[in-house]
Amino acid sequence: MVLLLTDVFLLLTQVLLWIVVGLITYNVVLKALPKVLLGRLVIGLILAILALAFFRGPIVDGGVLAVLWRIISFPLSPMGLGIILLYFLIRGGLKGWLKNLVLGGVLLLALSSVPFVSYFLAQELEQEGIEVVRAPQTTLPAGARRVIVLLGQNTTRTQLRPPTQGAPTDVTTPFSARDLTPEQFAILSRLPTQLTEHGDRLLYAGQLYQQESAAGTNPLIIVSAGNRLDRRRKDGEGPEAVSESADIRSFLSQSYNIPTENILIDSDSYSIRRSAEETQRILNENQINFGNQLFLISSAMNMHRAYLTFQNVFSDGVQILARPTDFYTLPSADRLDRVALGRDLIEREVQASEFVPTSEAFCISSQAISEYLASIYYFLRGWLRPF
Repeated sequence: MVLLLTDVFLLLTQVLLWIVVGLITYNVVLKALPKVLLGRLVIGLILAILALAFFRGPIVDGGVLAVLWRIISFPLSPMGLGIILLYFLIRGGLKGWLKNLVLGGVLLLALSSVPFVSYFLAQELEQEGIEVVRAPQTTLPAGARRVIVLLGQNTTRTQLRPPTQGAPTDVTTPFSARDLTPEQFAILSRLPTQLTEHGDRLLYAGQLYQQESAAGTNPLIIVSAGNRLDRRRKDGEGPEAVSESADIRSFLSQSYNIPTENILIDSDSYSIRRSAEETQRILNENQINFGNQLFLISSAMNMHRAYLTFQNVFSDGVQILARPTDFYTLPSADRLDRVALGRDLIEREVQASEFVPTSEAFCISSQAISEYLASIYYFLRGWLRPF
C-alpha cells in the first residue's frame, strides 16, 4: 500500500513538472520572443533537419529526426493544410451552430488522423476477429474435402494485360514523350498480379491450401469477389474480363501451383452477406461434401462480422473456422501473458510520432468506423446475432 502511494505521488510530481515546463516554454517562446525571431528559429530547425538527413543518411523511422520531420511537414500535407484552412475559416466569421458544427468536424478529422487513436479503433475490431478463431472440432468425415472460402474483394488492382489483338497499325500521330512505347507496354502488361494492402488474404489462402493439400484433405478454394466497377468493359469481353475473382484465381494458380479446377469463383458478391449466400449456392449446386466445416479467410478488421454472417446463413450444424489475416495491430500484452512470456511475448512500443496526425492513420480510422457502421446495419437487418 505504501509503495502504491509512493508511485502515485511520483507520477503526480512528474505530471506537475511537465506542466510547469510547458507553461515556461509557452511564455518564453510564444510571448517573450519576437515573431520574426521565432520564424527564423523554425526555418533554422527545418534546415538543420534537412542537413542532418543529407549528411547522416535518410531519416530513420521512429527516431527523433523522424518525429520532428513529421511535425514540421504536417502543415504541408493535404490533411494538415485542410485543417489549417478550416481553422482560419472558423476564425473568419462563422457564428452559432454552424461554427460549432465545423469545429466538431475539424476535431473529428484531427482525432481520426492520430495513429494512436486509429490503432485503438483497429485493435478493438481485430481482437473481436481473433476471439472467433477456433480449431476444427472434429476431423473431416470420409469422402469430404476441405473448403476454403476467400473473401477477396479489393485485394488486387486493375492492371494492363498482354495484348490479344496485336498492336494498332493505323497510328499516324508521332509518339510523344508521355506515350508508352511497345517495349514499355510489353513489360508492364506482363507484371505479376498487383496486390493491395489487403493482399495478405491471397497469400494466406495459398499457404492454407498447401497445408491442407499436404494433410490429404483434397482442398478446394471458393473465391468470392465482385466485378471491377472501375474497369470499363469492352465489346466482345466476357464477364471474367472484369472479374476480380478471375484475377485472384490466376494469381493463386500461378503463384502456388493450384489447379484451376480446385478454385471456384463467385463474381457476383459485393458484400459479406452476398458472399455467404453465393458460397452456399455454389456448394449446393456442385454437390460438394465439405463435412460441415468451412475455413473463412478475411481481414481481421471485418472477420467478426464475416464469421457471424456466415454462421447466420449456414445452419447451426456447420462450423465456420475463422482465419483472419491482414492485421494492422498486435494483441495487447495482457491478452498474451497466458500463452507467451519473455522474448516470445511480442509487445508494441508507443512512439511519440503516433500523436502526430497522418493520412495513413486517417485511412485506418475510416475503415474501422465503416466497419462499426456496417456491423450496426447488419444487426438491424437481422443478418447477424452478436451473442
